[in-house]
Amino acid sequence: MMNEQKAIDQHVGELMSGFVDGELTQKERQQVTLHCEQCVTCQQNLDDLRALRERIGNSKLSELGEDKWREEIDDPAVQTTRSIGWILFIAGWVIIGGIGLFAFLFASDIPIGMKFLLVAIYGGLGLLFFSVLRQRVIEHKTDKYKDVEI
Repeated sequence: MMNEQKAIDQHVGELMSGFVDGELTQKERQQVTLHCEQCVTCQQNLDDLRALRERIGNSKLSELGEDKWREEIDDPAVQTTRSIGWILFIAGWVIIGGIGLFAFLFASDIPIGMKFLLVAIYGGLGLLFFSVLRQRVIEHKTDKYKDVEI
């Protein structure tokens, strides 16, 4: 009993955030409630924290509504530039890979066994990548829940 009274007599600042968020145990909630009934400073801090949480919860990042943001994000210009960007990015990597592969295959100082081994390893990784990519594309096209908003 004496320990509980001592804990109540101390300020409960470290428990206030959990109190407002509803994350405290029943005992901790009771301690905060009892302390705030007796301590004007902590009660004011608790009221300020509740008001801050309410203001943040009610704040908007923009005057635009959520539907308007979705329209702005997915407009045709954005989709077109994104598609062109991906095509250029992938084409650049394919060209770089082709030049590297050509230089590797026609280099005379690398033994033929090493060439076959590295082609097998990277070819296998490439096939795995494309099989996963193919699965993702098929899944994206046939996913009946892709347009569901939570």
